[in-house]
Amino acid sequence: MTRRIPFVLVLVAAAMAVPASTASAAGGDVTVMSRNIYLGADIIGLATAPDLAAFKVNAEAMYGVVKATNFPARAVGLAAEIKAKKPDLVGLQEAATWSSGTAGDPAAATKVDYDFTKLLLAALKKQGMKYTVVVDQVEFDFEAPTVTQDVRLTMHDVILKRTGSKVKTGKTSKSRYKVITEIPTAAGLAKVYRGWTAVDASIGGRTFKFVNTHLEAYGAGIRESQAKELFAAGGPLSSKTKPAILLGDLNSDPTSGDAEADAYKVFTGAGMKDVYGTKRVQTFGMDEKLIDPKPTSNVWIDHILYSPSKNFSVRSKGIVGTKPFRKVAPLWASDHMGVVAKLRVK
Repeated sequence: MTRRIPFVLVLVAAAMAVPASTASAAGGDVTVMSRNIYLGADIIGLATAPDLAAFKVNAEAMYGVVKATNFPARAVGLAAEIKAKKPDLVGLQEAATWSSGTAGDPAAATKVDYDFTKLLLAALKKQGMKYTVVVDQVEFDFEAPTVTQDVRLTMHDVILKRTGSKVKTGKTSKSRYKVITEIPTAAGLAKVYRGWTAVDASIGGRTFKFVNTHLEAYGAGIRESQAKELFAAGGPLSSKTKPAILLGDLNSDPTSGDAEADAYKVFTGAGMKDVYGTKRVQTFGMDEKLIDPKPTSNVWIDHILYSPSKNFSVRSKGIVGTKPFRKVAPLWASDHMGVVAKLRVK
Protein backbone atom coordinates (compact mmCIF):
# COMPACT_ATOMS: atom_id res chain seq x y z
CA MET A 1 0.00 0.00 0.00
CA THR A 2 1.36 3.46 -0.99
CA ARG A 3 1.47 5.90 1.91
CA ARG A 4 0.25 9.40 1.06
CA ILE A 5 2.52 12.25 2.26
CA PRO A 6 0.51 15.14 3.65
CA PHE A 7 0.55 18.12 1.29
CA VAL A 8 1.96 20.47 3.94
CA LEU A 9 5.02 18.22 4.33
CA VAL A 10 5.60 18.38 0.60
CA LEU A 11 5.69 22.15 0.78
CA VAL A 12 8.11 22.09 3.71
CA ALA A 13 10.43 19.69 1.93
CA ALA A 14 10.39 21.81 -1.22
CA ALA A 15 11.28 24.93 0.74
CA MET A 16 14.16 23.15 2.46
CA ALA A 17 15.47 22.01 -0.93
CA VAL A 18 15.99 25.61 -2.12
CA PRO A 19 19.73 26.43 -1.99
CA ALA A 20 20.70 28.77 0.82
CA SER A 21 22.26 31.19 -1.68
CA THR A 22 18.87 31.79 -3.30
CA ALA A 23 17.32 32.82 -0.01
CA SER A 24 20.02 35.44 0.49
CA ALA A 25 20.36 36.51 -3.14
CA ALA A 26 19.07 40.05 -2.55
CA GLY A 27 21.73 42.67 -2.99
CA GLY A 28 25.14 42.11 -4.50
CA ASP A 29 28.52 43.63 -5.22
CA VAL A 30 29.04 46.94 -7.00
CA THR A 31 32.47 48.23 -8.03
CA VAL A 32 32.85 51.99 -8.19
CA MET A 33 35.71 54.29 -9.15
CA SER A 34 36.45 57.96 -8.58
CA ARG A 35 38.79 59.51 -11.15
CA ASN A 36 39.84 63.12 -11.48
CA ILE A 37 41.20 63.01 -15.05
CA TYR A 38 42.95 66.43 -14.83
CA LEU A 39 42.01 69.35 -17.06
CA GLY A 40 45.58 69.50 -18.40
CA ALA A 41 47.18 72.60 -16.86
CA ASP A 42 47.14 74.78 -13.76
CA ILE A 43 44.85 77.67 -14.64
CA ILE A 44 44.86 79.47 -11.29
CA GLY A 45 48.10 81.24 -12.24
CA LEU A 46 46.21 83.31 -14.82
CA ALA A 47 44.67 85.28 -11.98
CA THR A 48 48.04 86.78 -11.10
CA ALA A 49 48.58 88.50 -14.47
CA PRO A 50 48.82 92.27 -13.80
CA ASP A 51 47.17 93.34 -17.05
CA LEU A 52 45.46 91.96 -20.15
CA ALA A 53 48.66 91.81 -22.21
CA ALA A 54 50.36 89.68 -19.55
CA PHE A 55 47.21 87.58 -19.21
CA LYS A 56 47.28 86.75 -22.93
CA VAL A 57 50.92 85.68 -22.73
CA ASN A 58 50.23 83.50 -19.69
CA ALA A 59 47.12 82.03 -21.30
CA GLU A 60 49.08 81.16 -24.45
CA ALA A 61 51.65 79.33 -22.34
CA MET A 62 48.92 77.61 -20.33
CA TYR A 63 47.25 76.24 -23.45
CA GLY A 64 50.64 75.01 -24.59
CA VAL A 65 50.77 72.95 -21.39
CA VAL A 66 47.30 71.55 -22.13
CA LYS A 67 48.53 70.37 -25.51
CA ALA A 68 51.74 68.95 -24.02
CA THR A 69 49.89 66.96 -21.36
CA ASN A 70 48.21 65.30 -24.34
CA PHE A 71 44.86 63.99 -23.18
CA PRO A 72 44.38 61.70 -26.20
CA ALA A 73 47.47 59.80 -24.99
CA ARG A 74 46.42 59.98 -21.34
CA ALA A 75 42.99 58.63 -22.22
CA VAL A 76 44.65 55.37 -23.25
CA GLY A 77 46.24 55.06 -19.82
CA LEU A 78 43.01 55.95 -18.03
CA ALA A 79 41.09 53.43 -20.11
CA ALA A 80 43.60 50.73 -19.19
CA GLU A 81 43.03 51.47 -15.49
CA ILE A 82 39.27 51.21 -15.92
CA LYS A 83 39.57 48.03 -17.97
CA ALA A 84 41.71 46.41 -15.27
CA LYS A 85 39.16 47.11 -12.51
CA LYS A 86 35.90 46.97 -14.54
CA PRO A 87 33.96 49.34 -12.30
CA ASP A 88 30.19 49.29 -12.73
CA LEU A 89 29.97 53.03 -12.13
CA VAL A 90 32.67 55.67 -12.57
CA GLY A 91 32.61 59.24 -11.27
CA LEU A 92 34.74 61.57 -13.37
CA GLN A 93 35.89 65.02 -12.29
CA GLU A 94 37.64 67.62 -14.48
CA ALA A 95 36.22 66.03 -17.62
CA ALA A 96 37.20 69.08 -19.63
CA THR A 97 36.14 70.37 -23.01
CA TRP A 98 38.67 72.75 -24.55
CA SER A 99 37.42 74.89 -27.42
CA SER A 100 39.05 77.65 -29.44
CA GLY A 101 37.91 80.55 -31.59
CA THR A 102 39.07 83.63 -33.44
CA ALA A 103 40.93 86.14 -31.27
CA GLY A 104 38.62 88.92 -30.14
CA ASP A 105 35.45 87.31 -31.50
CA PRO A 106 32.65 88.17 -29.03
CA ALA A 107 30.84 84.93 -29.88
CA ALA A 108 31.57 81.87 -27.76
CA ALA A 109 34.37 79.63 -29.01
CA THR A 110 32.85 76.50 -30.54
CA LYS A 111 35.71 74.68 -32.28
CA VAL A 112 36.27 71.72 -29.97
CA ASP A 113 39.95 70.86 -29.66
CA TYR A 114 39.60 68.27 -26.89
CA ASP A 115 36.48 66.62 -25.47
CA PHE A 116 37.88 64.53 -22.63
CA THR A 117 34.77 62.42 -22.09
CA LYS A 118 34.44 61.46 -25.74
CA LEU A 119 38.15 60.72 -25.99
CA LEU A 120 38.02 58.48 -22.91
CA LEU A 121 34.95 56.61 -24.16
CA ALA A 122 36.66 56.05 -27.51
CA ALA A 123 39.81 54.75 -25.79
CA LEU A 124 37.71 52.38 -23.70
CA LYS A 125 35.91 51.10 -26.77
CA LYS A 126 39.22 50.49 -28.52
CA GLN A 127 40.28 48.38 -25.54
CA GLY A 128 37.09 46.34 -25.70
CA MET A 129 35.19 48.11 -22.94
CA LYS A 130 31.94 49.97 -23.47
CA TYR A 131 30.78 52.67 -21.09
CA THR A 132 27.97 55.17 -21.50
CA VAL A 133 27.30 58.56 -19.95
CA VAL A 134 24.57 58.38 -17.30
CA VAL A 135 24.58 62.05 -16.32
CA ASP A 136 26.76 65.06 -17.17
CA GLN A 137 26.86 68.34 -15.24
CA VAL A 138 28.54 71.44 -16.68
CA GLU A 139 30.56 73.27 -14.05
CA PHE A 140 33.15 75.99 -14.69
CA ASP A 141 32.79 77.60 -18.13
CA PHE A 142 35.16 80.44 -18.95
CA GLU A 143 36.55 81.88 -22.17
CA ALA A 144 39.62 84.10 -22.36
CA PRO A 145 42.02 85.53 -24.92
CA THR A 146 45.52 84.26 -25.65
CA VAL A 147 48.08 85.89 -27.92
CA THR A 148 46.83 84.00 -31.00
CA GLN A 149 43.22 82.98 -30.29
CA ASP A 150 40.40 82.78 -27.79
CA VAL A 151 40.30 79.64 -25.65
CA ARG A 152 37.33 78.31 -23.73
CA LEU A 153 37.40 75.78 -20.89
CA THR A 154 34.21 73.95 -19.95
CA MET A 155 34.45 71.59 -16.99
CA HIS A 156 32.15 68.63 -16.44
CA ASP A 157 31.40 66.14 -13.70
CA VAL A 158 30.29 62.89 -15.33
CA ILE A 159 28.97 59.50 -14.25
CA LEU A 160 29.73 56.55 -16.52
CA LYS A 161 28.16 53.09 -16.46
CA ARG A 162 29.67 49.89 -17.82
CA THR A 163 27.56 48.21 -20.48
CA GLY A 164 26.62 44.73 -19.29
CA SER A 165 26.82 45.62 -15.61
CA LYS A 166 24.29 44.00 -13.28
CA VAL A 167 23.80 47.39 -11.67
CA LYS A 168 20.55 48.99 -12.80
CA THR A 169 20.25 52.77 -13.01
CA GLY A 170 17.18 54.95 -13.00
CA LYS A 171 16.41 58.57 -12.22
CA THR A 172 19.31 61.00 -12.49
CA SER A 173 19.83 64.38 -10.85
CA LYS A 174 22.47 67.10 -10.89
CA SER A 175 23.09 70.63 -9.69
CA ARG A 176 25.65 73.34 -9.14
CA TYR A 177 26.47 74.49 -5.63
CA LYS A 178 25.05 77.81 -4.50
CA VAL A 179 28.30 78.79 -2.79
CA ILE A 180 31.00 79.47 -5.38
CA THR A 181 34.42 81.07 -5.77
CA GLU A 182 34.79 84.27 -7.79
CA ILE A 183 38.27 85.13 -9.07
CA PRO A 184 38.96 88.54 -10.63
CA THR A 185 41.32 88.37 -13.62
CA ALA A 186 42.60 90.85 -16.19
CA ALA A 187 40.27 89.17 -18.69
CA GLY A 188 37.17 89.41 -16.49
CA LEU A 189 35.57 87.80 -13.45
CA ALA A 190 35.90 84.02 -13.38
CA LYS A 191 33.03 82.37 -11.52
CA VAL A 192 34.21 78.93 -10.43
CA TYR A 193 31.12 76.75 -10.28
CA ARG A 194 31.29 73.30 -8.69
CA GLY A 195 28.53 70.75 -8.45
CA TRP A 196 27.39 67.17 -8.24
CA THR A 197 25.84 64.41 -10.32
CA ALA A 198 23.74 61.53 -9.01
CA VAL A 199 21.77 58.49 -10.12
CA ASP A 200 19.38 56.11 -8.38
CA ALA A 201 20.85 52.62 -8.74
CA SER A 202 20.19 49.07 -7.59
CA ILE A 203 21.82 45.66 -7.48
CA GLY A 204 19.91 42.49 -6.72
CA GLY A 205 16.85 44.51 -5.77
CA ARG A 206 18.72 46.65 -3.24
CA THR A 207 18.62 50.36 -4.06
CA PHE A 208 21.19 53.05 -3.37
CA LYS A 209 22.03 56.59 -4.43
CA PHE A 210 25.30 57.05 -6.31
CA VAL A 211 26.74 60.57 -6.02
CA ASN A 212 29.81 62.08 -7.70
CA THR A 213 31.15 65.51 -6.76
CA HIS A 214 34.11 67.89 -7.02
CA LEU A 215 34.39 70.38 -4.17
CA GLU A 216 36.16 73.73 -4.33
CA ALA A 217 39.97 73.57 -4.35
CA TYR A 218 40.58 77.11 -3.05
CA GLY A 219 38.88 78.08 0.19
CA ALA A 220 38.17 75.68 3.06
CA GLY A 221 35.06 77.61 4.12
CA ILE A 222 33.52 77.46 0.64
CA ARG A 223 34.34 73.77 0.38
CA GLU A 224 32.72 73.05 3.75
CA SER A 225 29.57 74.95 2.74
CA GLN A 226 29.35 72.96 -0.50
CA ALA A 227 29.63 69.70 1.44
CA LYS A 228 26.74 70.78 3.66
CA GLU A 229 24.59 71.52 0.61
CA LEU A 230 24.68 67.84 -0.30
CA PHE A 231 22.81 67.02 2.93
CA ALA A 232 20.39 69.97 2.82
CA ALA A 233 16.80 69.72 1.59
CA GLY A 234 16.87 68.91 -2.10
CA GLY A 235 20.43 67.62 -1.93
CA PRO A 236 21.27 64.09 -3.08
CA LEU A 237 22.19 63.02 0.47
CA SER A 238 19.26 64.66 2.26
CA SER A 239 17.79 61.27 3.24
CA LYS A 240 19.32 59.91 6.45
CA THR A 241 18.07 56.39 5.77
CA LYS A 242 18.52 55.76 2.03
CA PRO A 243 21.75 53.89 1.27
CA ALA A 244 24.23 56.07 -0.59
CA ILE A 245 27.70 55.94 -2.08
CA LEU A 246 29.48 59.27 -2.43
CA LEU A 247 32.75 59.67 -4.24
CA GLY A 248 34.83 62.36 -5.84
CA ASP A 249 37.62 64.86 -5.49
CA LEU A 250 36.62 66.41 -2.18
CA ASN A 251 39.78 68.55 -1.97
CA SER A 252 39.78 67.73 1.74
CA ASP A 253 42.49 65.71 3.49
CA PRO A 254 41.19 64.35 6.83
CA THR A 255 44.76 64.02 8.12
CA SER A 256 45.77 67.64 7.41
CA GLY A 257 45.18 68.78 10.99
CA ASP A 258 43.74 72.15 9.91
CA ALA A 259 40.75 73.66 8.08
CA GLU A 260 41.55 71.57 5.00
CA ALA A 261 39.87 68.66 6.84
CA ASP A 262 36.61 70.52 7.57
CA ALA A 263 34.69 69.44 4.45
CA TYR A 264 35.60 65.79 5.05
CA LYS A 265 34.31 66.12 8.63
CA VAL A 266 30.91 67.14 7.25
CA PHE A 267 30.60 63.71 5.62
CA THR A 268 31.86 61.67 8.56
CA GLY A 269 29.80 63.82 10.91
CA ALA A 270 26.73 62.78 8.92
CA GLY A 271 27.61 59.13 9.50
CA MET A 272 29.40 58.35 6.24
CA LYS A 273 32.28 55.86 6.30
CA ASP A 274 35.40 55.95 4.13
CA VAL A 275 36.33 52.71 2.39
CA TYR A 276 39.84 53.26 3.79
CA GLY A 277 38.59 54.06 7.27
CA THR A 278 41.24 56.22 8.91
CA LYS A 279 44.16 54.67 7.02
CA ARG A 280 45.88 57.42 5.07
CA VAL A 281 46.52 56.89 1.34
CA GLN A 282 47.90 59.17 -1.37
CA THR A 283 45.60 60.28 -4.19
CA PHE A 284 47.19 63.46 -5.53
CA GLY A 285 50.63 64.88 -6.19
CA MET A 286 51.90 64.86 -9.77
CA ASP A 287 53.47 67.95 -11.30
CA GLU A 288 51.53 70.22 -13.67
CA LYS A 289 53.26 68.95 -16.82
CA LEU A 290 53.17 65.27 -15.74
CA ILE A 291 56.86 64.87 -16.50
CA ASP A 292 58.36 64.20 -13.06
CA PRO A 293 58.87 60.42 -12.63
CA LYS A 294 57.86 60.66 -8.96
CA PRO A 295 54.94 62.43 -7.26
CA THR A 296 55.93 65.87 -6.01
CA SER A 297 53.51 65.94 -3.06
CA ASN A 298 51.50 63.53 -0.93
CA VAL A 299 47.84 64.42 -0.43
CA TRP A 300 44.66 62.39 0.30
CA ILE A 301 41.74 64.27 -1.23
CA ASP A 302 39.93 61.70 -3.41
CA HIS A 303 37.51 59.52 -1.48
CA ILE A 304 34.80 56.88 -1.63
CA LEU A 305 32.33 57.02 1.25
CA TYR A 306 29.09 55.20 2.05
CA SER A 307 26.17 55.21 4.49
CA PRO A 308 24.38 53.83 6.42
CA SER A 309 27.19 51.40 7.27
CA LYS A 310 24.73 48.56 7.97
CA ASN A 311 23.77 48.56 4.28
CA PHE A 312 27.30 48.10 2.96
CA SER A 313 30.47 46.14 3.51
CA VAL A 314 33.81 46.79 1.82
CA ARG A 315 34.86 43.75 -0.18
CA SER A 316 38.02 45.29 -1.66
CA LYS A 317 39.62 48.67 -2.30
CA GLY A 318 42.60 50.06 -4.17
CA ILE A 319 44.39 53.05 -5.64
CA VAL A 320 45.02 53.26 -9.40
CA GLY A 321 47.44 55.49 -11.29
CA THR A 322 50.26 54.99 -8.79
CA LYS A 323 52.87 54.46 -11.51
CA PRO A 324 53.63 56.20 -14.82
CA PHE A 325 51.60 54.65 -17.61
CA ARG A 326 54.35 55.11 -20.20
CA LYS A 327 58.04 56.10 -20.53
CA VAL A 328 57.68 59.37 -22.46
CA ALA A 329 55.92 62.57 -21.45
CA PRO A 330 53.28 62.81 -20.27
CA LEU A 331 54.28 60.04 -17.86
CA TRP A 332 51.12 60.10 -15.76
CA ALA A 333 47.50 59.58 -16.82
CA SER A 334 46.44 62.37 -14.43
CA ASP A 335 47.82 64.57 -11.67
CA HIS A 336 45.51 62.60 -9.38
CA MET A 337 45.40 58.93 -8.56
CA GLY A 338 42.06 57.16 -8.60
CA VAL A 339 40.19 55.31 -5.87
CA VAL A 340 38.30 52.10 -6.62
CA ALA A 341 36.27 49.88 -4.28
CA LYS A 342 33.98 46.88 -4.43
CA LEU A 343 31.09 47.28 -2.02
CA ARG A 344 28.54 44.65 -1.00
CA VAL A 345 25.10 46.26 -1.01
CA LYS A 346 23.05 44.48 1.67
